Amino acid sequence: MPLPYPKLTLYPARKVITMDASLPEATAVAVSGDTIVAVGDLDSFAPWREGREVVVDERLRDKVLMPGLIDNHVHPWLGALLLPTALIAPEDWRLADGGVARAASSRDEWWARLREAVKAKSGGTELMASWGFHHGFHGRRPRRSELDEVCPDRPLIVWHRSFHEIFANTRALQFAGLSKADCAHPQIDWDEGHFFEIGTKTLLAKLMPHFLKPEWFNAGLEQMAKLMHQGGLTTIADMGFGSLGGDFEFGAWEAAVERPGRPIRCFNIAHAGALGFRAQGKQAAAHEDPGFEKVLQIIDALPARDTRRMKTLKAAKLYADGAMFSQLMRINAPGYMDGHEGEWMMTPEVLAKGVRTFWEAGYGLHVHVNGDAGVDALLGALDAAMHARPRFDHRFAFHHLGYASAAQVRRMAALGVVASVNPYYVHALADSYSVLGLGPERASQIVRAGSMVRAGVPVSFHSDFMMAPTEPLFLAWCAATRETRSGAVAAPSECLTLDQALRGITIDAAHALGRDHEIGSIVAGKKADFTVLDDDPFRVGAKGLKDLKVWGTVFEGEVFAVARPAAALHRPAVHARPARAHRYRPVRPACCGAAEDRCDTVHRLASWASEATRSLG
Repeated sequence: MPLPYPKLTLYPARKVITMDASLPEATAVAVSGDTIVAVGDLDSFAPWREGREVVVDERLRDKVLMPGLIDNHVHPWLGALLLPTALIAPEDWRLADGGVARAASSRDEWWARLREAVKAKSGGTELMASWGFHHGFHGRRPRRSELDEVCPDRPLIVWHRSFHEIFANTRALQFAGLSKADCAHPQIDWDEGHFFEIGTKTLLAKLMPHFLKPEWFNAGLEQMAKLMHQGGLTTIADMGFGSLGGDFEFGAWEAAVERPGRPIRCFNIAHAGALGFRAQGKQAAAHEDPGFEKVLQIIDALPARDTRRMKTLKAAKLYADGAMFSQLMRINAPGYMDGHEGEWMMTPEVLAKGVRTFWEAGYGLHVHVNGDAGVDALLGALDAAMHARPRFDHRFAFHHLGYASAAQVRRMAALGVVASVNPYYVHALADSYSVLGLGPERASQIVRAGSMVRAGVPVSFHSDFMMAPTEPLFLAWCAATRETRSGAVAAPSECLTLDQALRGITIDAAHALGRDHEIGSIVAGKKADFTVLDDDPFRVGAKGLKDLKVWGTVFEGEVFAVARPAAALHRPAVHARPARAHRYRPVRPACCGAAEDRCDTVHRLASWASEATRSLG
């Protein structure tokens, strides 16, 4: 009888951090194909050597190995749309080629950077786009006449940092074939070239064929894939697959990742709302049922398109309340300090129906929720579903969790909830929200991960790219230190330990996806996915996580070095200019800011871009 695993590759290392409590550290890993065969030291592998072909790979001997890092909530299509633009934002953004799009923290600086970007592309006639303008840092919104002055000879649009507003010059309006009559909409200012909220549909519907061309969209996916590798990622979850149309996304993402030399796998979680409303030929509305029963059938058919690196999970993505960045999450009493209210992405009634439908079908559920009123609605929906049909080990995942009370955290634990949080909120928003919106007490307690862990709620982290960088070690730093932009520590009791923070980007991130049986720790029988570091996280401590250099990854047994270690470039939030809290204004539904979650805006492009995707085949 032939021996199993006839060929072994042994990887000695300075240290192997397994994230497995029974064997937390080792100095070598034995791999066969894409599978971990044994963990220990080289001497302990002696029984495995006999009768097998053995290779000792010395490349990682002076490195530190961790389980391959996981980001369980990203949006590849958002990166694909925005990364090819001229990035001029309030914070630095690391680029895939090793460069840095430096922050512009004032009005004059933003305009100077835009002029530089236009000058760099002088002579062309193609549409040009920029992303990152924010009136909180850059002052009055750009007018069409001002954009015409800066860029008179080619189409130019500027995306707001929230993605909910677009500013266009005259050439861009001509490029889109729009007239003033076409733009007779309360959320369009034709004279100023300003499109906001639903008004952006009018412009984007005309421009999407350009943005979905391979030379734009696929190029953006290429950049995103490189950034993920530089950040040490080996697994991501597309938390909203189908937003632009399943066939289009399958083709584009497969072209980007399903090829030699691309060390990443992607688990797709379907966007129930986008799939349902598209099937009905309707635009999304918070109070309307997308047709959840029909969506079940659509999702059930998606795994037929699975590939080696891209698989659709039996799970659905739903939404509760609005965005954390735009202060449109639903907040319980005493509410917002200025009295404005947040928004529902799905009303509690529609949300409860969606939860019940997918719950009874045995699906996993991942739900966007930010404010404590949203958490109440979601807990109520889960409680009702559980009483109607009890399920065990369901791993119902609450995503983002910008602000939740201590009582809600205890109830989450009692109901078996798992949490995927964005710890970047603490660093980016705690200072400004203490002055505007929430006040010091509640602002300091956003993303109360410490309370969750103490209550027994498994906690993992995500970037929601491009809401935060695709750098899990940086996110772990945010959760472990809770350091704000001013250098203060927000609610120190909510800081995680170093081990807890590392679990959030490894085993607990896998647990939230229901994949901890195959990824998330370095254990015999699991996928041979490792993130290779130049130094030991336990030596540098929690404060040093943001400066750790990623040497490369091992993906399914193959070694992939990165050309530029991520930490050698920059840390977007850490190096950002301090927020000017006095210049912020809470976003109201009636103003030009987001009337809903900016993370979800591209999801609406599903209906806006359907004609464009069909025309592209």
